[in-house]
Amino acid sequence: MISDAYLRTLEAAQFVMPGSYGRGIPVWQDAGLRAARRLVAAFESALGQWWTPRIVEHPFLMPAAEYKEVFDDYTNVYETTVPEAGGPCVLAPDNMPTSVGLLRKQGDDEPLVAVGGLLRVLPGGAQPLFRDRHIWPAVQVTHLVSEENALAELERHRLAVTRLHEMLCLPVMTVRTGSLASYGRTTYLTVSCLPDGRPTVTATLYVMSGRYRDRLLSDSEVIDVGFTGKLLALVALHHRDAFGLVLPSVLADTQVGLLVEEEDRRGQEWRTAQTQDGIRVRAMHSAPRPYARRRAERRLLRQGVPLVVGVRGEALRIARRYPLRRDDLPVLPESRTLHGELAAHDDRLRRMSADRFSAGLRETGRLVARCDSCAGTNGEEIFGWAVPETEAPCDACGAPGSEVLLGGRFY
Repeated sequence: MISDAYLRTLEAAQFVMPGSYGRGIPVWQDAGLRAARRLVAAFESALGQWWTPRIVEHPFLMPAAEYKEVFDDYTNVYETTVPEAGGPCVLAPDNMPTSVGLLRKQGDDEPLVAVGGLLRVLPGGAQPLFRDRHIWPAVQVTHLVSEENALAELERHRLAVTRLHEMLCLPVMTVRTGSLASYGRTTYLTVSCLPDGRPTVTATLYVMSGRYRDRLLSDSEVIDVGFTGKLLALVALHHRDAFGLVLPSVLADTQVGLLVEEEDRRGQEWRTAQTQDGIRVRAMHSAPRPYARRRAERRLLRQGVPLVVGVRGEALRIARRYPLRRDDLPVLPESRTLHGELAAHDDRLRRMSADRFSAGLRETGRLVARCDSCAGTNGEEIFGWAVPETEAPCDACGAPGSEVLLGGRFY
């Protein structure tokens, strides 16, 4: 279990409502919906380095027989009878069967990205966004590739997922594991960490095993990549301060808040220029009284805004986050300066989360080097081997080895 302080932060930022529709079904607000859309857009841009992915949303219902032809031994979905849909159906199940069918029908060799929600039976407790019954957003990539290109294409997907973590300012490594061999003949898991350094899985990447490829009636290899809104929970876990949520610039609906007593022509022209240069600016009225200005600033900070520029007559001030620091400005900053400020903001977030990752995995002896002879001996359990392979002398005997992540399965 993790502290629910991150949830209070998301509620204050108006990402989700306090309370839920039931255990494991959080209620999203507009700010959270916009952040989720930005999350998907960021991933789409990462995939765009190699492909032109297509974003789709599949129906909520799938005929139960069609689902069970592929996942006959899965009992974690809800089933009901819907006469209008032809009988027994499963509710918001795995997207892969529908995506593979669509790709086979259209003969498409580009990735298909299914975005929507997944409904799952939830044993045990829920952690909103982190472990839910209604998992949203759920992003699942399906890609049909040739056998000879499967590992090369999987590597490109790994790089895209890694790039997404970098944009979210989250630490990440990839491990290759054999613990899910019945599902994927090649299985990669991306691993980040909680603020206390404990590892957590953030995405799954598979070249599907032969039995699933056959059940999907595919002559091609099937690559399956998935991640969820857990990434947004992890952002809130890592990136918050005394004022509230601190968003990476890629997720921030407002990247620069502008506090003005009364916006004049100069402020309007400045905002227009920033928008044209790709910076998301929002003006907020602030009364001249100091405490009123401070309240307006705090409202922006709670919403995760990275930078706040205050205008009071001829006086200008910029507030930077994490830690909060206010400095005077000679003039309203140009877009080039603001882009630099946002990049520096993201770098601060990355450094702080990377320090936690190093302290939690490397310094505590979970990320170590092992040779083939020492791997798995003396009761050690290897969670996975680092990808790409990182050669290093074995920490146990000094022979040539590579990095491994120790420990049993974790969520």
